[in-house]
Parts: sequence; C-alpha cells; structure tokens
Amino acid sequence: MNYAKNKTSKKEIHWEKISLNHFRQIKKYSLKKFRNQHQKTIVEGFRAIKQIADNNLEFEEIYSTSPKIAENLKARKYYILEKWQLEKIVSTQTPQQIAGLIEIRNKPITDKDFLVYLDGIKEPGNLGTIIRTAFAAGVSGLVLSPETCELFSPKVVRSSLGTVFSLPIEIHDYDWLKNQKAKIIVTSAKEGENLFRLRLSPGKIILVIGSEAFGISRQIMEFADLFIKIPMKNNVESLNAAIAAGISIFYLKSLF
Repeated sequence: MNYAKNKTSKKEIHWEKISLNHFRQIKKYSLKKFRNQHQKTIVEGFRAIKQIADNNLEFEEIYSTSPKIAENLKARKYYILEKWQLEKIVSTQTPQQIAGLIEIRNKPITDKDFLVYLDGIKEPGNLGTIIRTAFAAGVSGLVLSPETCELFSPKVVRSSLGTVFSLPIEIHDYDWLKNQKAKIIVTSAKEGENLFRLRLSPGKIILVIGSEAFGISRQIMEFADLFIKIPMKNNVESLNAAIAAGISIFYLKSLF
C-alpha cells in the first residue's frame, strides 16, 4: 500500500492513494439519490471542514491534494488525490485543496424557546446561509417545511459552513406548526408591524420565513399570531430570503 506520513501533535496520519473503484464510488455522492441511500455527503472547502472539526465532529474520510492542510482534522481515513480527481468529486469549478465525506445526521430539537420555520426555501445557497445565521445567533432550532430544498446537498453544506451538522433541524408540515404552543411571527414585505418597533412579552416564538418566489403560504397566514415587516427605503419591495432572515433573527434575539 502506498501512503505518505504526516505527523501532528495528536496522532500520526496515514495518507493512502485512492483506488479507482473507491474514486468512482466517491464521485457518486454528487447524486441526491446516492446521498440519501448511503446517508453520507461530501463537504467542500477548508473553512467548512474546519468548522465541522471545531464542533467536534469526525469525518469518515478526508481527501486532499496537500496533506499538510489536513493537520488536526479527525477522520477514519485519509486519501491523497490528484488535482483532477478532487475536481471530479466536488461541485465548485475552482475547488480548494480539501474535501471530506461525513455521515448525514439530523440533530433533534430539544429546546423550543426560539425556532425558525422555513416555508419552501428552494435555493440551496439561501438555506445554507440561513442555517449558518441561525447557528451564529443561537436560535433553539430550525424547522423546514417538506417543500424546502435538500438539506444536505453539497451547496447547502458549503454555504452553511458545515453548521448544518450542529444546529438542531427537523422537517415538519403546516399542521405541526399550527399545533405548537408558541407565538407564530410571520415576515411580510407589505404588511405588518415595523420589526424595529416590536416589543414582545416573554414566551416561546416561531419566526416564519417564506420562499424566495412566493413568500409565505396562505395556510400559515391564516393562523399566524403576528405579522412583521422590515422597513425599507428607495422603493425597494423585498429582500433576499437569507438577508431578511438574518435581520429578523438577530433583532428578535436582542429582545430577550
């Protein structure tokens, strides 16, 4: 077996050359069907991989064109790849020098003080950014409607900087939302109370963010408790879903 050695302060890492059959298998993780079947996904880029490592999660495999970049990253296996091989297993056109394979795992919600419900977010970049924002703000958890895009696609994982594996996230329909014992706060571009004048009494809340194209569904609007809007100038009608979520999440967190 061909391998290189790279010593770190924690352990000796053995880098193996990837076999052709193994390489072909790894390439299949670009397919949603294969990810779902094996409950694993590819993480791209050093920042996302480091964030996952900082959250004390272990990779199944690490792939890199430069072994030095993977120092102190925990994985069961380490594979040295040629540049063209790395380009074949990631989705970005100009990949960084590292990628990793990790088990897909949903962290369940145990605290419901401040939840965010995403109603049909379709753009993976937006979903990943909202996850990263919610994790940074310290929300209790994120809930996705069944129509929301795939949670563990490479683009969501990358844009969330790997926080998708650490934030409690569940998938529930509108009936679940309606039956929660919490104040349901809905964002609206045209109607509602000015977010920055809002005052809330203590209690559990669920902030609802609508889809990029259609906003929040009529069913949710019918049982929502409170409508809020972000005041905007210069005739701007709406904001990107991830931007609106970030503003609303951090402001609401400041009220508690």
